[in-house]
Amino acid sequence: MAVRNIALTDTLETFRTQFNDLAANDFGDIANLSGSISATNLVDAMNETISIATSTAGFTVRDSSSTTQLIGGGDTLSILGTTNEIEAVVSATDTVTIGLPNNVTIGNNLTVTNDLSVTGTFSVGGIQMSGNTISVTDSTVLSFGSENVITTGTITANQFTGSGSTHTFGTVQISGNTISSTDSTRLNIDDTLRVNALESQTGLLTINEIGGFPFLTSSASGGAISAALAIDANLYLSTARTLIFEGATSNTERTTVTVVDPTAARTITLPDESGTVITTGSTDAVTEAMMADDSVGSTQLKTLSTLQILNSAGTTLKTIHGAGA
Repeated sequence: MAVRNIALTDTLETFRTQFNDLAANDFGDIANLSGSISATNLVDAMNETISIATSTAGFTVRDSSSTTQLIGGGDTLSILGTTNEIEAVVSATDTVTIGLPNNVTIGNNLTVTNDLSVTGTFSVGGIQMSGNTISVTDSTVLSFGSENVITTGTITANQFTGSGSTHTFGTVQISGNTISSTDSTRLNIDDTLRVNALESQTGLLTINEIGGFPFLTSSASGGAISAALAIDANLYLSTARTLIFEGATSNTERTTVTVVDPTAARTITLPDESGTVITTGSTDAVTEAMMADDSVGSTQLKTLSTLQILNSAGTTLKTIHGAGA
């Protein structure tokens, strides 16, 4: 089959001769076509020929977008993976295995509609999850941004640090160094509370420990008594307890007030006057100003001397009592 060429200067007769020769010799006589070929033009005939050839010696591949590619006899079908995404391995006999590498890199988003199971450590950015442990590889802080963290279980931590001004745990809120309740004016503590010191609202009363003793200190001022501690209740001392006064000097010398074990309900009343309490150990504690006229008679004297004044008839006119010598 020769190459046919019609020059610009060729005559119409030359064109007619070349065309007829092309149809008769190059294309061949259509009468010689197999009866199984139904095509009536060259293009359809070629398509029909390819279809017949591929049905016996080739095949067609199609992807998920319905794009097709004809693979003829003798052609090579290449199945290529993408580095760190998909691996394609050819093995005997006539087998292509498509899988994932040990480390998979996904350039865009990964969407999982069901459960995601990971054996070993699962890393997302700088966050690692292994078993029931979540950690970070690029810092010591795991940040949830502005999102809330909700759990029905228990949160255990070495310490809690908040960046806001107020933090709420249930109905208890902490703001700076102030703890308060959000639903009442009282906080209940079910266990023993041990602190270095306790102060009242404005600091007038302090409860702490000094010198190995529990200590109550009042800083009240401006009233009739400075450093006063007001008690609006009856003061009850338990069994074998006493009142101990330190005095003006803090030393081992103290005054203790105690009672003899009562055998009945006793009441000691202090008079409505200023003065000094006299005890059985007092000496020269009673002065003349403390005694009313005729308040001391012969019966009040420990030893008694009597002076009687008699008249001439021997009748006692006056009796004078005095302390015995």
